[in-house]
Amino acid sequence: KRVMDKDVAGALSCAEEFIRWMEKQPGVDLEDMRIKILELVMGVEKKAFFAGTVKYAISCRRNYIHEIQEYTDIEGMKKWFLGKTSEICSNMESAREKEAVSIIEKAKSYIRDNYKKDISLDEVSREVDISPYYFSKLFKDSTEQNFIEYLTKIRIEKAKEFLVKPDISIKEAGIRSGYTDPNYFSRIFKKHTGKSPLEYKDEGESQQIS
Repeated sequence: KRVMDKDVAGALSCAEEFIRWMEKQPGVDLEDMRIKILELVMGVEKKAFFAGTVKYAISCRRNYIHEIQEYTDIEGMKKWFLGKTSEICSNMESAREKEAVSIIEKAKSYIRDNYKKDISLDEVSREVDISPYYFSKLFKDSTEQNFIEYLTKIRIEKAKEFLVKPDISIKEAGIRSGYTDPNYFSRIFKKHTGKSPLEYKDEGESQQIS
């Protein structure tokens, strides 16, 4: 929404600045302005198309000329320009949101499948084919957690599952959760649960017995 508002505001500012300039040019009439405004709208569409966020057929423009010819004053043409630009920006924002959701879901799936490995933000960003910086920002905006926080959450939840199983030792639970250093595993587990792995395992096994 903020991106779309910014794009629309910029488009309106551009339109107003251009129309003010056109009004000062000798020999320029409303027909000249109509043509130029059509060029501007198609320019915005072209930018959206090459950004890969908007798809359309040539027939989508079929009514443009008829629509803009209905306006016989500058304010009406400005209104038409802003309406079209707002529609394009809205479609772009919707496409961006869908793309972001797809990227984050793919990243989450990769993390869930590979949490026990020594995976990094760079590795996951390569997996979803975007830059580490953009992935980091997109992930935080979408999940309200950074990459390490999310990975740690997954690992701790898995560790809990392993710890309550009598046939899995604390050390093995840590390794299966992605922590090869038992001491580090113990510290990070207690930090996030308030209990040591041993305390959590003893409580879990006691509950199973009772």
